[in-house]
Amino acid sequence: MRTLWIAVSVLVLAAGLFLLLPTSPDSNADAPAEVASSPLDEKVREAVRLIQEGTGNPMEAITLLREVVEEDPKHRDGLFYLGEFSRMSGQLDRALERYQTLLEYYPSDVEVATRYAETLHDLGRGPEARTFIESYTAEHSQSDVSGLTQLRELWNEGDAEAPAGSTSLTH
Repeated sequence: MRTLWIAVSVLVLAAGLFLLLPTSPDSNADAPAEVASSPLDEKVREAVRLIQEGTGNPMEAITLLREVVEEDPKHRDGLFYLGEFSRMSGQLDRALERYQTLLEYYPSDVEVATRYAETLHDLGRGPEARTFIESYTAEHSQSDVSGLTQLRELWNEGDAEAPAGSTSLTH
């Protein structure tokens, strides 16, 4: 009986190790690229960690992000998280500026376009947000813009329900 348990254990261990082996020759080639990152990317990750964990001073995170953007004014993640943290702190105008700058540098970034539209809407500029979504989805029809179209539909439904005085969320 003991020999059977040893044999089963060895098989389970071997199967587990087999599953951990790379499945293609390219797997190892990608590993160094993932490990290596720029010092600016490291600063962004540290800033995000500080905010998400709530372990440090939020201004320390903002300072890190500002340093990133000073060194590289087009750093996508540095600008993006400055916009996100501006939104979180209620500085919607500042967030909108950050997203607008990002869209100038990265016009095909759907995530940024979504945040831009959401921020417009949060600022009470719903019609402008819908117009932005219309033009963005028309210009980027080859991209997956389903999140933006869902936002527009959600906002349109909310506007259609509002005059009727309906407070239920039935769909």
